Amino acid sequence: MLAALRLIDRIIVKLALGLAMLLMAVMACVTFYQVITRFVIESPSTWSEVTARSLMIWMVYMGLVAALRQGALISIDILIISVPKAIRKVLAVVIAVLTLCVLFVMIHYGWLMTMRTSSQSLAGLTDPFTGARISIALVYAAIPVSGALCVFAVLARLAEELFGEEPAPQAGLEVEV
Repeated sequence: MLAALRLIDRIIVKLALGLAMLLMAVMACVTFYQVITRFVIESPSTWSEVTARSLMIWMVYMGLVAALRQGALISIDILIISVPKAIRKVLAVVIAVLTLCVLFVMIHYGWLMTMRTSSQSLAGLTDPFTGARISIALVYAAIPVSGALCVFAVLARLAEELFGEEPAPQAGLEVEV
């Protein structure tokens, strides 16, 4: 069971982190385009600011998956380092339970907001192929999607901490302390 959780975890974290990096690159290009159209051409783009903001929201929420998997939240690191080794497993469970509670609230209310805003559209954006308006629910969907993916990351990290194994560093996620 732990092996299956690890496999799912690696796939989810790599996909989420890869998506976050791709979104950051696209966001940088869109932002550069916005600056060029506004200050060089002096004819501001109507879609680039909203697109960059939406990409940033998705990027941050996808990056959260990798951050939770690595345990890269500074307050948690400081807390774990400051307690004796005997208490670390108990503390790991407490932290995981609290994190999961926050994630479930995030998933629940994120889903409600996504559904509530499904009939609203993003200002200045239309589908380039059909000309239809783009729903703001696509931006709000980042919250429940990320929350669900974070649940796997938290459970995988907790399993490794409880079974006495050092959390396996993810490719490209190594953090020197």
